[in-house]
Amino acid sequence: MLSNTVLAECLDPDAKAAADKSAQQYVGGKTFKTARVLKKHLPSKRKEVASYVYVKADDLYYTVYALVNSQCNAAIIKRTYGKH
Repeated sequence: MLSNTVLAECLDPDAKAAADKSAQQYVGGKTFKTARVLKKHLPSKRKEVASYVYVKADDLYYTVYALVNSQCNAAIIKRTYGKH
């Protein structure tokens, strides 16, 4: 008999919120655009999410990419250079 192991998946709105929160802390700014779920990695069900952050002190806009796991914990993987 085989048992089915089911991994819980973080819902898209929760993944976006977790990614936005970690991106704002990482860069030190505020989001200016709604985050986007770019892809879902299989079989781990981690989601790659892009967050868009504006840093007023530098007057720069950043795109910050994060991997969000099934417990909705975001880990920053990269960011773009700031743009005006």
